Amino acid sequence: MLKKISNKLIFSYLALTVILMVIIFIFLGSFIRQIHIDLNKTEISRFNTLIGYELKKLPRGTLPSKQLAETVADLSRLISLRITLIRPDGRVIADSEINDVSTLENHQYRKEIMEAMGSGEGFSLRYSSTLKTDMLYFATYSNGLVIRLARPLQEVEHSLDAMKSLVFNAALFAIIFSIIMIVLISFKITKPFNETLSFASDFAAGNYGRRILNYSSDEIGRLQKALNTMADTIVNTIEDHILEQRKLETTLDSIGDGIAMVDSSKNIIIYNNSFLTMLGISTELEGKQFFEVIRNSILNSRITRCLKSGEKDSFILEMANDRFYESVVTPIKAEKIIQGILVVLHDISEKRRIEKIKTDLVSNVSHELKTPIAIIRGYLETVKENYSNREMAIKYIDRAIENADRQDALIQDIIKLSMIESVREFEKEKIDIRSIIERCLDLLAPKIARREIKPVNIMEADIDYTVTANHFLVEEIFFNIIDNGINYNTDRGTLTISSAVSNGCLNIMISDTGAGIPEEARDRIFERFYRVDRSRSRATGGTGLGLSIVRHAALVLGWDIMVDSHDSGSTFTITVKKTGQHLS
Repeated sequence: MLKKISNKLIFSYLALTVILMVIIFIFLGSFIRQIHIDLNKTEISRFNTLIGYELKKLPRGTLPSKQLAETVADLSRLISLRITLIRPDGRVIADSEINDVSTLENHQYRKEIMEAMGSGEGFSLRYSSTLKTDMLYFATYSNGLVIRLARPLQEVEHSLDAMKSLVFNAALFAIIFSIIMIVLISFKITKPFNETLSFASDFAAGNYGRRILNYSSDEIGRLQKALNTMADTIVNTIEDHILEQRKLETTLDSIGDGIAMVDSSKNIIIYNNSFLTMLGISTELEGKQFFEVIRNSILNSRITRCLKSGEKDSFILEMANDRFYESVVTPIKAEKIIQGILVVLHDISEKRRIEKIKTDLVSNVSHELKTPIAIIRGYLETVKENYSNREMAIKYIDRAIENADRQDALIQDIIKLSMIESVREFEKEKIDIRSIIERCLDLLAPKIARREIKPVNIMEADIDYTVTANHFLVEEIFFNIIDNGINYNTDRGTLTISSAVSNGCLNIMISDTGAGIPEEARDRIFERFYRVDRSRSRATGGTGLGLSIVRHAALVLGWDIMVDSHDSGSTFTITVKKTGQHLS
C-alpha cells in the first residue's frame, strides 16, 4: 500500500499533522492547568489576609472556642473555601468542614504548614483523605497561628476538559482538511509518474507505438521526453536484432554445448536444444524469465550477479543427476551497457567421473598398501636381527610372503577394476554360466576345504545357461561373490548355489550361512574398500575390491545384483537378462 508515492505523501503529512495536534493538545492542557492553579493561589492569598484581619477582631480568650468555630464556618461560606486554623505545634484548633477537630491528625509535617512556619507562606497540591478529592492548599503564619485555606481542583479539571474538547474538535477539523489538501497535492505530483509507469508497462508488453504526450518542461517532463527518444531507438534496433537472432538460432542448434542468452530484462531470448537437455527443461523458454524455468539456484544466482556486476563468471555446475557442466556466464555489452548474458554449459561429467575414480583409487590404494608393506618390513627386520634362528626366520619369511601375496592380490584387483571402468567395450562371446561357476568352485576348493565349508550346487539341469556376454567379466562376478560367501561364512558352514527362471531372466542365487550384513551397510558393500567389519575382513584376506568389481562388471553386462541378508546368512541374486532366448 505504501509503495506508491502518493500514499507515502498522504500518510507522511497526515502523521505529521496528528503528531502536531497531539503535542499542542498536551501542551495546552498543562499550560491551562497551571494558569488556573496560579489564579487560585493569588485569590486564596488575598482571602488569607482577610481572614487574618477578621480573627484579630475576636477577643483573646476565644482561641479555641465555640465562637471561633462559628466565625471560621461563616467566613468559609462567605468565600467558598475550606478554612483550617493550626497552632505552631501542628494541632488543629478550628476547621470549617469538621466540627470535632480533636479527631483530626497533627498537621505539623504537612508541606504547606512547614513552608508557612519557615517562610511565612506555604503551598501544596495533594489528595485530601478527609474530603476524598484533590485539593489546593495555601497557608500563612502570623501572630502565632497558621491559617490554611483549601479549594477543590474540580473547577480546574472542568476547565481542562472543556479545553480538551475544543482542541480535539479543532484537531479533527485540521486533520480532515489536511487529508483533502494532501490528496489533491499528491495526485497532482504523482500524475506524471503514473503516466510514465503506464508507458513503460505498455512498452514492455509489446506496445511499441505508445508514446508519452503533453509532457511538462520540468524534470519529470525531461525524463518522459528521454523515454520517448529511447523507445524510438529501441524500435529501430529490434527489427535488426530479429534477423540476427534467427541466424544465431540456426548456428546454436548445431552446437553440442548448452547455450542460452538472457536479455537485460532477465528474459531468455535465445537457447539451443542442448541447453534444454542438460537442464532437464521440457517447456519453451523464449520470452520467459530465466528463474521461472531454470530450476538451479546456483546458476540463477550467477546469472543475476553477472547482470548486476557486468563481470564474466566461470564455475562448475553440479546437477542432481550426477552431471557436471563447466559453465561460463559472459555479459554482453554495448557501450558499457549490459544488453544481456550469454550462458554456455560444457558437459564434463565423464571427465569428472574419471578424475574422481583416479583420486579415490590413489587415496584408497595408498591406505590399503601401507599395512602389508609395514608388516613385511617388520618381519624382515625381525629376521635380520635374528638371522641365526632358522626356524623363526622361516616362520616370519612365510608371513612376509603371505602379506606380499595379499598385496599382489590387491594390485591385481585394482588393475581389474581400473580396466573394467576404463574400457568402454568388451568382446562378446557365447559362454556357459554353469561351467564358469563350476570352474570358480574348483579354483576356490582349497579355501573351501580349509574352512570345512560344504558347497551345495543345486542349479537346475534343464535350464539353458548359455548367454552372450564377456567371459572375463562373468568369471569375475561369480568368482568374487563365491569367494565373498566363503570368506564371510562360518567354519563348517554351507555355501548354496541355485538357479531359477523368472520373467524371461535367469536368476543365480549364491547363499552363505554367515553372520549376515547389517541393514545400514547393505547399500555400501559394493563401494571400493568398504568393509562391514574391518578387522574380520583383514583376517579373511580380502582386498575390499571384490564386490566393487562385481558391481562394475554387472553394469557393463547390463545385469542386476540384489542382496538379501539376515542373521543366519546372506543371499546374492544375479539376474541375467536373456531377451529373445528360450529359457526352460
